Amino acid sequence: MSNIMQTGRKQIVDIILLPIRLFLIVLVTLVDSLLGIIGFLFFWRKYAKSMHYRGWARRLLWVCGIKVEVQGLEKLQDGQSYVFIANHSSYLDIPSIFVAINKPMRIVYKKELEKIPFFGWFLKKSDFIAVNREDTGFSRKTFIEALKLIRENVSVLFFPEGTRSKDGKLGEFKRGAFLLASKSGKPIVPVAIIGANKLLPRGSAFIRSGKIKVFIGDTIDLTQVDDFAQKASLLSYNWINSKIEQYDEFKTEEIKA
Repeated sequence: MSNIMQTGRKQIVDIILLPIRLFLIVLVTLVDSLLGIIGFLFFWRKYAKSMHYRGWARRLLWVCGIKVEVQGLEKLQDGQSYVFIANHSSYLDIPSIFVAINKPMRIVYKKELEKIPFFGWFLKKSDFIAVNREDTGFSRKTFIEALKLIRENVSVLFFPEGTRSKDGKLGEFKRGAFLLASKSGKPIVPVAIIGANKLLPRGSAFIRSGKIKVFIGDTIDLTQVDDFAQKASLLSYNWINSKIEQYDEFKTEEIKA
């Protein structure tokens, strides 16, 4: 009974704070986008190494009353870049990974986001990688850009489902990220984001405070194996899906590692 009352009070607080949070989200994103545009225009080399996006992500999640817990960081080596593969069910996924993983990282984003004032302009000026919604896979230009980045020891984050899941269930993976890993010789790391879709599901603007857990899997390095892309895709899918199903099965914040 006490848990139900506590949950009810929490929801009331989230409802009251929603207008303030939305205003602060816009403000934080506006300020950080302007700083990013200035950084890329006038201080390209220094700014590109600053990982300013992690500061934006921390501020954004703090405004939303969201904490990120991460497990598996010890599996990542210093000085090594990776192709990160993650599930995608919420707008909170990207800032959650930025906060969880302290590595130079670039994302692959939909080009239509460049239409958003300030934030979209920042994306356009940045070395993040744009893809067209119409593309069923990687264009040659996108592939070359991503390959260049990862060979410069910058990790690249992919959401191979291509879009946010409506119900939190894992969708079919596209092959682009796995082909990139095969060509670059870099290991793949599966990442499971748990809880983001509960705090901000697709199609909703109501942000709930709470906790997001980010699980980092073992590296997958099969670059010398025939049909690497298919095998790496299957291994990544199965590991991420097992984490999602485990969360659904136990229905609790305490998720086994």
